[in-house]
Amino acid sequence: MKWPEPEGFVLIPEGHYEFRLNREPELEKFTYQKDGQPKDGRRIVIYAIGLNDQGEFSIKEKIAAFDPRYRELCDALKVEHGKDISMAGAMFQADVKHEADKTNPNKYYARLYNFTAKNGDDIPF
Repeated sequence: MKWPEPEGFVLIPEGHYEFRLNREPELEKFTYQKDGQPKDGRRIVIYAIGLNDQGEFSIKEKIAAFDPRYRELCDALKVEHGKDISMAGAMFQADVKHEADKTNPNKYYARLYNFTAKNGDDIPF
């Protein structure tokens, strides 16, 4: 019997990494449930390249504007709200953590948490 090639991708190992935005973030609208009612929201979609022992890896993360991680990301990237700025190439650090899918416990995602500025300084709040 011929064994098939593995499908999908291997999760990025959990840990602290440095990342570079490899393209401009996107803003997307989405609908979520709050108190049993559908609500409209906005979230930022970032595309980043990280580096680990095996080389470079890519990650895509969606963060809602009401998620505390959004403020951390903005602070880490030194985003000036209300200004038209280019973010491709911007650097930051973050922790990769594995998170189970809410509807399928056998499916996991690599998520970014604890965003900090590239130089490693803690973000003032």
